[in-house]
Amino acid sequence: MKEILYGVAIVIALLFLVDKISRARVERLRQQGIYPPAGQETEADVERLLTMGHKIEAIKAYRAIHGVGLKDAKEAVERLAKRLDTERKGA
Repeated sequence: MKEILYGVAIVIALLFLVDKISRARVERLRQQGIYPPAGQETEADVERLLTMGHKIEAIKAYRAIHGVGLKDAKEAVERLAKRLDTERKGA
């Protein structure tokens, strides 16, 4: 039983660590002017973040705009990435 509790504690600690790192990355991008201020995300920001190679942040911005879950946001951003890639290759 102790091993299970230790395992759960480790998983929880890792989740908090990943969240902290993610928030710090978004804050650095905000300070650099790459990620928009909280509550001011737009579709243009999602496209810009995606084209700059910040897919995770693009998904976060999409979620903030549309209030959808992670899966729906990820799928939408991946569709957008394919569309942008197709447009870039066709242009």
